[in-house]
Amino acid sequence: MGQRMNRSREKRPEDWSSPSVAKESPGPRFSLFDQEEALLAHAEEMVGKLDQVADGVRALADAYRQSYRSQTRLLRMSDRMQLDLQQANQKLEAQAESLRTLNEALEKEVQARETLAEELHRLAMMDDLTGVYSRRQVLEVGERELARRRRQGLTPLTLLMMDLDHFKRINDKYGHAAGDTVLVAFSEVLRRNLRESDAVGRLGGEEFLAVLPDVDLQGGLALAERIRSEIAELRIPWQEEAIRLTVSIGVAGILAVHESLDDTIMRADDALYQAKVAGRNRVTVAGSGAQGPEG
Repeated sequence: MGQRMNRSREKRPEDWSSPSVAKESPGPRFSLFDQEEALLAHAEEMVGKLDQVADGVRALADAYRQSYRSQTRLLRMSDRMQLDLQQANQKLEAQAESLRTLNEALEKEVQARETLAEELHRLAMMDDLTGVYSRRQVLEVGERELARRRRQGLTPLTLLMMDLDHFKRINDKYGHAAGDTVLVAFSEVLRRNLRESDAVGRLGGEEFLAVLPDVDLQGGLALAERIRSEIAELRIPWQEEAIRLTVSIGVAGILAVHESLDDTIMRADDALYQAKVAGRNRVTVAGSGAQGPEG
């Protein structure tokens, strides 16, 4: 552009202004050509600046488009992720519900098994009819008490072997339901007279065994006599009648350190047999021939 302006200056006339104007304007003189050149230079400068602005606008527009595309991709990814999360949560909730249902079923099953185990344990320990210990359980208690006696230095331990007299006659006359009622009534008398530390069990039929820890022969004899007397006075209502019954009892205590429970039970059973032979409704102490009064 400078070269073009120089060439133009070489070719321009010396002065395009009129003489009269030159006389009236003593300062520097600017021709129309100079003004045109100045305007062109200024226009070109403005065009360059506008080009720079346009480049900046284009760069800004490109950056905005890129940012918009990125945000759009992120939004789409976010939507997909949100949908995936919702689906995953739905699956997890379904699985959790299934686990809750399964857990409830398992809890019910465990409770049922525990109830069954407790019932089986109770049946193994207790006589179902009378509520006293079963044969197995009362013998286990006897063995434990015998072992404790040996550890603690020969503390007293007495057994009572009891059998209802003429029980078969009751069954034959009144029926087995009446016999069951008699056994229950007899068991209630035993529970009323025994201590919490004592144990009584039904060995079978109408035969019962009581284990009396820390009770000597005299104490066992007194308790047996109290039971015999109460049973002799008992009247059990049955239909329009009252059933009467008696009991024979054999009493035996541990004699030696190494005597087994079976040996002691055998001596108590021998004493019971002696009470039966002597007329029933009696208490007999093993090995002594001592008998309680006949009712």
